[in-house]
Amino acid sequence: MAQKAESKCRVFQVNTTKPDGGYGWIILFSISLNNFILIGCMYSLGIILKEVKADFAISQKKANLLPSFNTGFMFLSGPLTSALAAQFGCRKVIMLSGLVHCSMYVISPLMPHFDLVLVSFGILGGLSYGCTFLTGFNILVDYFDKKLGIANGIAVASSGLGSFAFAPLTGYLIKSYGWKTTMYSMGSITFLCVLFAAFLKPLKNDQPSKALELENLQDKKDLVKKESAIKKFFKEIINFNLLRTNKSFACVVTSNFFVFFAYFIPFIYIPIRAQSLGIKNYAWIISVIGMANIPIRILFGLLSDREFLRAIHMNSFCLLLAAVLLFGYNYLDSFKLQIAFGIFFAVPMAGINCLPTKYIVDVAGADNFRNANGIINLFRGFGALLGPFLAGYFLKYFFSI
Repeated sequence: MAQKAESKCRVFQVNTTKPDGGYGWIILFSISLNNFILIGCMYSLGIILKEVKADFAISQKKANLLPSFNTGFMFLSGPLTSALAAQFGCRKVIMLSGLVHCSMYVISPLMPHFDLVLVSFGILGGLSYGCTFLTGFNILVDYFDKKLGIANGIAVASSGLGSFAFAPLTGYLIKSYGWKTTMYSMGSITFLCVLFAAFLKPLKNDQPSKALELENLQDKKDLVKKESAIKKFFKEIINFNLLRTNKSFACVVTSNFFVFFAYFIPFIYIPIRAQSLGIKNYAWIISVIGMANIPIRILFGLLSDREFLRAIHMNSFCLLLAAVLLFGYNYLDSFKLQIAFGIFFAVPMAGINCLPTKYIVDVAGADNFRNANGIINLFRGFGALLGPFLAGYFLKYFFSI
């Protein structure tokens, strides 16, 4: 009898071990190429913006709404991204959203008014961009466990490389062909994300035995009757139970709101202040931050896998260091000092970008990663929309950079 009971229990065992390699490296390579393209195109938007402003004859204040909307709605897509990934799988979501995103590059230059560009590229482009970019980190968590830190570090390092590589390409295209043709070219390049996503094979655990399938068949039928796919989808979007049941996660979400409230402000106003100081090569300050944080992101990934220091603690150190450096930046008035600032500032920026996947898994658990990542990105989106807006308000009334 004991042997029969033990045998029956073994029927229900399913191997859920993550490969931490194998086909996971193909997954990582595909995600890295996607990030290289998506982030490279996003950071090139600032170069295109000047031409867009001149073509539509609008103010700088109104032109700035385009990158603000695009970035803000990218993060606000977090719950939508998580629900779509849970319902349809990461590969399908990235392929479809990538197709929509590249089409926004083609449609937006055809719009007769800037307000329509805000809708097409700012809102729809931001949402589709978020579904393409953010979903990739979900599948990394499926494939990696002990090597998740380094895998995530490589994935986000490719983003930094993209921001560095696409800037000169975008400048050349605008100078030679104009902003509209540049947008068409970016759309063509972004279409490659659809092809790379085809390699994102979902991880399948060892199949349970026929006995397990037969025993669970009736339960699955009952579940289908009780809850439709549409109802389940919307239930996933508005699932904020983690905020109520996990106090540590609630603290992390609050922290991320304030982090991304301030995150984009230095990248907007450092070049403005450098210009006001008469620094001609002000663009190099931002480029140095981008170049320097590529190897540092990989280093943070390696450190988070060693687990001698938790990812959340390293992230806290990065936030403290960023705050100290930004306070000190006000006293730097030469090109050399600002370049040195860029190198040191790359350290906390690398950690802030590299460590979240690891500490979300630590705080919320791998099984809750999709839901937790969606919630965090939603609050990041609110912060990213409000921060630059209020910074512009303070600049207008206090004129202090």
